[in-house]
Amino acid sequence: MSLSLPPVLVVDDEKNMRLSLRTVLTDEDYPVRAVESAEEALNLLSQEEFFMVITDARLGGMSGYEFLPKVRAQWPELPVLMITAYATPKLAVEAIQSGAIDYLAKPFAPEELLHAVARCAERYRLLRENAALRARSRETYRLEQIVGGCPRICELRQFIQPVAPP
Repeated sequence: MSLSLPPVLVVDDEKNMRLSLRTVLTDEDYPVRAVESAEEALNLLSQEEFFMVITDARLGGMSGYEFLPKVRAQWPELPVLMITAYATPKLAVEAIQSGAIDYLAKPFAPEELLHAVARCAERYRLLRENAALRARSRETYRLEQIVGGCPRICELRQFIQPVAPP
């Protein structure tokens, strides 16, 4: 990986599911932090950077459906993948309309999960690269930084000299 990723945040109140998700993701070299409640996740999100969140729809306390708009409001660029054992087309549409990047019904194949995570990882990398390129585009360059010594380049420097910044 050219750019190291921050962790994936896994939110699930079932310990076995948290462990399974952690195993699948770490086997593919994704860093993972796992918590059992949406409240813990919100606290962690305010302290650390994550490249995505994977949350169960039904959690003890605040549900994944209540958690999703809170994440969207505070971290609008952070992708959230919703997983649930109680999938219906209506709930899937509701999750996507609320801002989930994807919706997986349990049980799902590890490949389905990894595909969604890989898309989010690539999105994260592209956003960071875009930000770096935008920052570089604002840099100013000096006339002396033009490389070359052929007559045409020397002519170009003389042409630019009157308007170049000091």
